[in-house]
Amino acid sequence: MSGVLGAYADRRTWEVAAYLLLGLPLGVLGFVLLVTGFSLGLGLLVTLLGIPVLVVTILLARTLASFERRLASTLLEAPMPLGGGRIPDEPDRGLWRRLRAMFGGARTWWEVGFLLLRFPLGLLDFLVLVSIATLALCGFVQPILVAVGVDDQIGGWTIDTFGESLVLVPVSMVFLAVGPWLIRRCGRVPAWVATTMLGRLEQRELKRAVVHTLESTGEADGFLILDELELQFGRGPFLTATRVQAALLALESTEQVVGRRDASRTLYALA
Repeated sequence: MSGVLGAYADRRTWEVAAYLLLGLPLGVLGFVLLVTGFSLGLGLLVTLLGIPVLVVTILLARTLASFERRLASTLLEAPMPLGGGRIPDEPDRGLWRRLRAMFGGARTWWEVGFLLLRFPLGLLDFLVLVSIATLALCGFVQPILVAVGVDDQIGGWTIDTFGESLVLVPVSMVFLAVGPWLIRRCGRVPAWVATTMLGRLEQRELKRAVVHTLESTGEADGFLILDELELQFGRGPFLTATRVQAALLALESTEQVVGRRDASRTLYALA
């Protein structure tokens, strides 16, 4: 009994339940925003009025995706890059380059894809949560309904006696016991989806972060650079030693970074 009560007192249970409950309204909001914005923008594209409509749609989508990112990180503890993984743009970057980066960036379309997928997955999350809550409570509500003279029907079975109303009590007791565990388990799928689609660090931004790190450290090996980047972005699948090494190799190929062997390691510095 103490274990069951402890599960209901666990803050994680209610945080995951809140995320599952918000899945439907947020899913509908994102779906309507994108479908309406893209339909209107593409329809007006021949008059050039569609361009600002598409820009506003993408900006609203990125804002909603940022909220979803914080929500998943807070309620599901899904690994996410700190600050959304974005590095401030250079001050001299023009409007056209900003728009091109926004529409051409892979993360923008991953965010759009997440918002579209959020509708069916959010609906499923909502139905799962409601089903668990219904099965956990119906056995205890049914006797009260019968006592006040309200008959219920399950399929072709009419529950109109007190004895019949007690049939569902064992089912509700089982779901009351395992409900918190089921809810936390159900939260793993949306956490994985959110991390995969929203917890992304684009390679161009990773390269910029490596350059900024070498500007402050002067010279460092791959492990030190990874440690510094983890302080900036946090830990997660979006930042791995392989991705950092790929960024260093890409910077070496463009002669922005030079590497030199020092015993058993390679030290990197800005060219």
